[in-house]
Amino acid sequence: MDSDPGTPGPAAAGGLRIPPVVLKTLITLAVGTVTYVITTWIGQSEDELWKLAISVVIGGAALIVQYMVDFEERLAAVESGQREHRRDQREDLAAQHREMTELVDQGFRRVGEVTGLFRELDDSGMRTEDVSRLVRSATEVGSQGHGIMQEFARAEIERLAVVMTELTSHTADWPGENNDWLISLTRCARDTIDATSSFVDLAFWRTEPAKHYLEVQRGAIRRGVKVRRLFIVQTPQELNADLDEILEAQRSVGIEAGVVVLSQLSSPVVVGPTFDVVIFDGELYFEIVPDLRQLNPRTRLDARERYVTERMTRFDELWNAGLNGSAGQAG
Repeated sequence: MDSDPGTPGPAAAGGLRIPPVVLKTLITLAVGTVTYVITTWIGQSEDELWKLAISVVIGGAALIVQYMVDFEERLAAVESGQREHRRDQREDLAAQHREMTELVDQGFRRVGEVTGLFRELDDSGMRTEDVSRLVRSATEVGSQGHGIMQEFARAEIERLAVVMTELTSHTADWPGENNDWLISLTRCARDTIDATSSFVDLAFWRTEPAKHYLEVQRGAIRRGVKVRRLFIVQTPQELNADLDEILEAQRSVGIEAGVVVLSQLSSPVVVGPTFDVVIFDGELYFEIVPDLRQLNPRTRLDARERYVTERMTRFDELWNAGLNGSAGQAG
């Protein structure tokens, strides 16, 4: 009956482990002794020296055979380890090759995407230099470490991305008033700027931002842009010297300024909607939209042809019905 693999063998009898060299020596002595006994029993009349020599030779042969078997086992173990090592190396190299190939492919895909985006950007008439400068500057700011400046730069990029995304649908909204959009659009105008301003906004024209806005409009007029502004009041009593002063300031920079009194309009004109709006080149309008309480305004840009046409038609109706002379004299 086979012994249990978990039980100690002869080399570990009594719970003690016999060193391999001692075990081989004992086996060699045992083989030599057995050989000596056999040779003595077979050839009792022979020389004792011969018997001893035969025992030593056979015992030595047994020892050599043991070492050969042990060497073969060790050699097989080494070869097996080398095969596993080579297999692991091949697997590691294959994994590294796959990762490198994926990284290279991903890099080429990104390069291709960026190249394609810049080509589309150039074909659309946009300046690729400005986009490159934006990316380069954003990278430089981001590499300067954490802090309020980095957070602000990230917020500005996100804000710009949101605006650009909204403009793909020809509209964009901003919570509150956005005078930066108004200034930028005025600088971008090529042909015309048509604007309406209600009486509640007259106080704005005495502020420093208003003076800056007028200077930007003066620059647009020098480029050949035609600027018209129509002030809207409810009753003739609102036509006064203050309004005359504002009209004169508008006309002094080259703006065609007029006034319309809603209570004096004919029925077909007065029933139309009245907006505080600035229309640029007849293609896009800038509008301040208040809530129902005339508070919490928001800014809207809209380039949808239908709505731009509605604003232009309404502006022309009010402009043609308005007054071209002095507000005080008209009153």
